Amino acid sequence: MSEPRDLDVILLDLDNTLYHPDCGLLEAGDRMIADFIARRLDLAWEEADRLRVRTWRQYGATARGLEIEFGIPQREFFAGSIERVPIERYISPQPELAAMLARLPQRLYVFTNAPAAYACRTLKALGIAEQIDGVFDIETTGGRPKPECHCYDHVVEEIGAPPERVALVEDTEENLAPAVALGMLTIKLGPPRPEPPHLYLERLEDLPQLLGLGD
Repeated sequence: MSEPRDLDVILLDLDNTLYHPDCGLLEAGDRMIADFIARRLDLAWEEADRLRVRTWRQYGATARGLEIEFGIPQREFFAGSIERVPIERYISPQPELAAMLARLPQRLYVFTNAPAAYACRTLKALGIAEQIDGVFDIETTGGRPKPECHCYDHVVEEIGAPPERVALVEDTEENLAPAVALGMLTIKLGPPRPEPPHLYLERLEDLPQLLGLGD
């Protein structure tokens, strides 16, 4: 297993990473996306939901898939779907998370396939916006989502730190592979596993201990 190292930057995924998966926010977003697809393409809701899932799996993000296959601009997609989710209905301020992030000496950025408007509202609802130095969203990476390699290169260039001094915290295994290839420290949020190359973390709040920062 990889060992903790000196880090300048920590990249944090957003959905199901900075908030608990059981809160229902991601499912609410999925419903909004299926609603948009059904309206936009005049499909039955069940067919639209199947298209949502397929394009997400095939392209890394439904927005990318709809753009490629149907010519739907990503900005139109975001404005008509995910940006309409009532985020505050599903998540509330998390003081323990805010305190943990404040303890970390590294620069902290969110790296997400969601649009920045949604990400910033989520950070505000969680009460951690002040701890985050910036957001790299799918629009700032040219519409290319994780795990496309291009968007990782863009983020590394923007933060101005060697990949070896950057960590990526993610709940999705596929999104970690390009970070490994670049030399980042990769931290998978989920049950511990002995296989390299990732570190594993069951609770995001335990990140300082994983990085050797003490209790």
